[in-house]
Amino acid sequence: MTRHLLIDRVSGRPAAALLVDGRLEDLLVDPPAGDAMPRPGEILAAKIDRLVPKLGAAFVALGGGRTGFLREARGRRAGERLAVQVVSHPEAGKASPVTARILHKGRRLIHTPGAPGINLSRQIRDADERARLTAVVEGWEPGPEIAPEALRAALRGMARGDGTILRTAAIGAAEAELAAELGQLLLERAALEGLDGAAVPPAGSPSVREALRDWTDPVPRILVGRETWHELAGELERAGAVSADLRAAMQRFDGPDLFDHHGLWEAIEALRSPRAALPSGGWMQIEPTAALVAVDVNTGGGFQGGDALTANLEAVRELPRQLRLRGLGGIVALDLAPLPKRDRKRLEDALRTALRRDPVETSLAGWTPLGLVELQRKRERRPILELI
Repeated sequence: MTRHLLIDRVSGRPAAALLVDGRLEDLLVDPPAGDAMPRPGEILAAKIDRLVPKLGAAFVALGGGRTGFLREARGRRAGERLAVQVVSHPEAGKASPVTARILHKGRRLIHTPGAPGINLSRQIRDADERARLTAVVEGWEPGPEIAPEALRAALRGMARGDGTILRTAAIGAAEAELAAELGQLLLERAALEGLDGAAVPPAGSPSVREALRDWTDPVPRILVGRETWHELAGELERAGAVSADLRAAMQRFDGPDLFDHHGLWEAIEALRSPRAALPSGGWMQIEPTAALVAVDVNTGGGFQGGDALTANLEAVRELPRQLRLRGLGGIVALDLAPLPKRDRKRLEDALRTALRRDPVETSLAGWTPLGLVELQRKRERRPILELI
């Protein structure tokens, strides 16, 4: 399996694309300059605006006329200031879901303020490696790159009971790299200390930052467009500073158009259409609405006994990729081509397998009385049609 991470520009803005064996598997595009829409994972300063006692929740002001909805607000008071993290992309016309349980997420580590303990990914199965990684975090000492005032704030947070999660990408990582990344996450944590929750957003491209964090296990070949290389030099250097393997994988592409060289523009353009082709000649029609995402599976004119089953199997295997590329979530209603009930179990198994490979949290709710398949998918990102 060949993996490429391509970093260049779409609509004049930084973008990252993940290719696996030459096929587009994921795509991130920065929002327009000055766009105020909160991004999932973003840490923002908030002020309690209006309590909702019956729900134990509150509406919070996020600045710039933006509103968030905080579910865990028991014990809070109106006017209180705090830092919050955006949980998911909001539905149209609704407040952004936020949480006060902030996570500082890195490539190999996640720092968890207020949640003590060292936890490891279930994928880290080797007992010796688990013990080694735990020892690295337990024995962490600050390096010279951490300023004393920031360090004091970070260590105060750790003393109060902050914790750490070791991600799968930590397997085999050198102690120095893990220590450097933990130091960077603690600096993020320290930036919130003494500021009354006035979070300072990280500089640079959110798309590039997320791609280098989440698409690099295993490490792909990383190609960066020539102009983008110069524009994002600082960000790329920061990524390499805590990871020798990323630094070694990065290469500047000196051709005229990195995305065109890899045939990406056609794949990106296809996302503008609600129609997604299936290998057997059928297609899916993917239509986001205010209430849900409706997906209709068509056989493409085949009427033989196995045509419907073939198209349906292709559709459920392809569905997570299409939803991920299009940035769609919420309730997903899948209208399959007609099939007998005896084939439902096979369809469910294929869908569950496809969802396990997908990084976006999705649950299979089951079949409706009308024979639709219902899913609940986390709104992890903004719909791609709003960005391209």
